[in-house]
Amino acid sequence: MHSHIIIFLLFISTISFTLAEYSVTNPGSGSILNKGDSVICKWTVLSASDPTVDVILVHGAASNLQPVQTLCSNVNPQVGQCKFTVGSLPSGLDYAIIVGKNPIHYGYSSFFTIKSEGNLPEQKGCPNFGGQNCPESLPCCSAAGFCGSSAAHCGNGCVPKFSFNGKCLGSSNPPPTKPTKQNTPTKPTKPTKPTPGQGLCGTSKCNSAAPCCSKFNFCGSTKDHCGKGCQAGKSFNGKCLNSGASISTKITSKPTQSAQGMCGQSKCTSAYPCCSKFNYCGSTKDHCGTGCQASKSLNGKCKA
Repeated sequence: MHSHIIIFLLFISTISFTLAEYSVTNPGSGSILNKGDSVICKWTVLSASDPTVDVILVHGAASNLQPVQTLCSNVNPQVGQCKFTVGSLPSGLDYAIIVGKNPIHYGYSSFFTIKSEGNLPEQKGCPNFGGQNCPESLPCCSAAGFCGSSAAHCGNGCVPKFSFNGKCLGSSNPPPTKPTKQNTPTKPTKPTKPTPGQGLCGTSKCNSAAPCCSKFNFCGSTKDHCGKGCQAGKSFNGKCLNSGASISTKITSKPTQSAQGMCGQSKCTSAYPCCSKFNYCGSTKDHCGTGCQASKSLNGKCKA
């Protein structure tokens, strides 16, 4: 009998079959049963064709429910309840109860939790779908832990990670298509406006005849134009130079002085090699000692 459970399941939010004759109301969604608890399973009769029913505890994924134990057997369906005590069972989030005799008339409870032996496993699916993510036909896992496709399932509180493809989108609510971004024409670059007066000295442009732009914006070739205050950027060829002037070569050596190398009026010789501080040539210590001028002495040395 139990092998028919899988064949006839149709999973709505409370896992009920279209021909179900019983609606299980307790345990309900979110119920947590502990070891040793005395529990009353309750159901309502929709249309009973079975003279008696069995009450079966099952667990597992919604697509692969496995029988755990028969809680009550051969119960008059009109009684509407079955009392049982939670025994030593593996703790789990995927327990449910089946009421019925004929599999095509089974009524199913929502999934509930049993805390008994061992730690509870981590929640890995929509709570009331037996630890599985919602299928494409019921894509959204609601805040209450049921799979469905209505606004109540796919709207506020929907849990994406337990929903189909990780998204809270109902079959009637396809994701909006983002408009294709069109290529925006590149705006033409504005031409750079020339700087007013750029290259002009006042209202005219300096030439080779009047090359320098003075600080007063007049072209000319005098020192007042090409000297201090001259504006090279507005002058001919960008230089403050008179057309007739040439760049002088920088002289690095000092000009020769008229008395350079002379000790007074004479030039020191080998006989009188040292030039004293008084500009006299001689060879004594007064000439070659303190105050001797080497540059005016023989061979540039103060040595007798």
